[in-house]
Amino acid sequence: MEDVYQPIYKWRETWPGEGHQDFSGFDDEQSFGRIQLDQTSHTKLGMWKWNATHVPWVREQIVPHSGWEAMSREACRRVEEHYETLLKLHGRPKHGR
Repeated sequence: MEDVYQPIYKWRETWPGEGHQDFSGFDDEQSFGRIQLDQTSHTKLGMWKWNATHVPWVREQIVPHSGWEAMSREACRRVEEHYETLLKLHGRPKHGR
């Protein structure tokens, strides 16, 4: 059986109690990314959209900063890897572990 990615950071419902498959990633209180289950488009229906969100200390962006994955845990992995690359690039400490 293939290993399933275990998120490093905290993930919370973006709209608590509304039943959406939509989650935001946090490093302490800093939001850094989001994943959402696509339930509307024809070409990506059932896939997970991931994207990096605004982080105030980021001065140099990296790409890609969004994309699609078949599984929610893989979308989490993509956002977390992007965030950790930003931390390293900007000489910031890691907190979420």
